[in-house]
Amino acid sequence: MFDQFYQQSSEQLKLAFLQKVFQKYPDLKEDFLDFYLKPPAKNLKMTVSDPDDFISASTDLVKEDLESININEPDWQDYIPRHNGYIPEYEAMEHMAEDEVNRIIGFHVAEVERYCTEKHGDLAFLYMISLYQACTEAVLEDEYETLPDPTRTMLDQLEQHLQDCSSLFSVIQLSEDQLFTIASVLFDRNQKFHSDDPGFLTFFEAFLFSVIHSGAEANILLDVIEKKNATDAVPWLVSELHRKTGGLLAWEQSALQFFKKNKHVASSLLEQYKNDNKQEFVRIANALWSDGLFQEEFANLYFEVLEPSDDPELYQQVTIRLNERKFSESYYRVLQELMDKEERMRYIERFHWDKPSYVLALCMEGNHVEAINYARQHTDRWNIIDIMTPCIQANPKAGLDLLDQKIAELLVDERGRNFYERIARILKVAADITELQKDAEVLAKKIYSVYSRLTALRAELRSAGLIRL
Repeated sequence: MFDQFYQQSSEQLKLAFLQKVFQKYPDLKEDFLDFYLKPPAKNLKMTVSDPDDFISASTDLVKEDLESININEPDWQDYIPRHNGYIPEYEAMEHMAEDEVNRIIGFHVAEVERYCTEKHGDLAFLYMISLYQACTEAVLEDEYETLPDPTRTMLDQLEQHLQDCSSLFSVIQLSEDQLFTIASVLFDRNQKFHSDDPGFLTFFEAFLFSVIHSGAEANILLDVIEKKNATDAVPWLVSELHRKTGGLLAWEQSALQFFKKNKHVASSLLEQYKNDNKQEFVRIANALWSDGLFQEEFANLYFEVLEPSDDPELYQQVTIRLNERKFSESYYRVLQELMDKEERMRYIERFHWDKPSYVLALCMEGNHVEAINYARQHTDRWNIIDIMTPCIQANPKAGLDLLDQKIAELLVDERGRNFYERIARILKVAADITELQKDAEVLAKKIYSVYSRLTALRAELRSAGLIRL
């Protein structure tokens, strides 16, 4: 009886009934969503009868081609230099080996493209698996270690070639059964043969995602990943699949589970929060930083987005990290706000090896006498601009006197156009300071006169506008 009434009912009546049921039993909404999102049972379906045999045979074919490369005896007659000028023989041999790897992998990636254009997307993915395995299994005869890391070289070339044909993957239309089969084969092979290789599944993440065009397809792939217990191995893919199935909210919930496991997930989450939810940005940044995760990658982002008041300790640590990369006046001014004088004095001792940075820090702290004395001992032809500039700007008179002394000392033994150009540049820095303008011009004229035989030095002083004839 029920079946008869159900079949005769209109869609509007069915919807009205569902609304009434959900109003009376709200918990049924979750059951309905679970039922709707759960993929129906899928059957293995592939163009070839045995995917494993296809992968094994294709892997052997690619390996044979890769292992045929003659790295030890390159063909010099066919060598075309990548740039003009002298190229060491070892570098030329490395280029030739890379080019040969590139040629062979490109030849086989063309087979992947052919499968795509012939609408055999399943075979394209199987062949991609074969290519990856061949790159990790091939042993190249390299007596002179021409390629520092042959496996990495092959995988990099493979990824680049596949990226070049990525547009083909985005238009592949796979049946649900084929998608289920491809995913099952990939994750099964990971369990059987690549469980110790964390790069295997991540290599295919973007390519798998490119063939997903709907939430239903995303659910099929998510179902396979969960059943194969591979969620933690592909956190970026899982979070993006949740975006396909449930939109931004579902992606965010997934990303919050995985942001510590994957740099790309963390980056997307930080980008999402930096404008819309500063509090969450601070929380995520602090969680990553305290665990030592992606510090080099995100330090600049933290410095740009955060304010010292958001989290003073985090901001100080980030600024210290950036300042250690390259000492900067702007970074150090932040540290002057966040650290007391005693702490800063201990901190700048780290820069004793970096003489210009040490002098700049001393000048910014007002330790002008110590800075001048340090510059007197450590200024040479190479660092004269970087060391003397903060001295002259912080203590113009003493700085210019020291510059006069150091130029005279260095010109006893040092020669060369590049050194003369540095002398002219640091004198120009001094001349651009209002209170030193006349004294700097007098010093330039004295050097021009005393070293009259150094025509190149005199030319640099004229070129800098310090001498007007």
